[in-house]
Amino acid sequence: MTKLLVVKAHPHVEPSLSLSIGNAFVTAYQESHPDDKIVVRDLYDSTVPALNDTTMSAWKHEKAGQELTAKETALLTRHNKWLNEFMAADKYVFINPMYNLFLPAELKQYIDVMAVPHKTFKYTAHGPVGLIGDRKVIHIQAAGSVYHGPKANSMMTKLDFGDAYLRGIFTLFGVKDFQSIFVEGADQDPTKREAIITAAKEQAIQLARKF
Repeated sequence: MTKLLVVKAHPHVEPSLSLSIGNAFVTAYQESHPDDKIVVRDLYDSTVPALNDTTMSAWKHEKAGQELTAKETALLTRHNKWLNEFMAADKYVFINPMYNLFLPAELKQYIDVMAVPHKTFKYTAHGPVGLIGDRKVIHIQAAGSVYHGPKANSMMTKLDFGDAYLRGIFTLFGVKDFQSIFVEGADQDPTKREAIITAAKEQAIQLARKF
């Protein structure tokens, strides 16, 4: 059974352009892929495991074959649970607002938990090699200004570090099928808000049917 993992990285506030477009995508996907399983992971509803002193100590002890403390064992168990959910999916949808030209911290921390050598990528004499290249990714991101498309200047596009980072991470993982839906400019020009939403929803629905 094909599995779609939907990762929401948005605080629970309304209205949300990214969540609205994300919901439209999921609804259209369900209609077009009725036999697929959809798993939703809300990063603001559950705490992403930390990469902290305990994590580093646990990895060091595990690599050396040493006994882990109860705290280390508990933390690595949480890490593995999240990673296993990620690895079990065939397709991914990431939904987030742009925060100060980047992703929300919760999504960055999530990616750090997924970027595990020998799981999602490996090191070789010729550089890193991705291990999950057969997956697909859709990134849905909302921003107040316009960073992409014919109405955005090249400098603004370069300032979207979030989409570039997420795309780069999945390139590291070996994934080539990466598409983005940008919901942009509603704050910059409120008179075009509804038109922006309508266009983004239509794009989401069309992509969902083929995803």
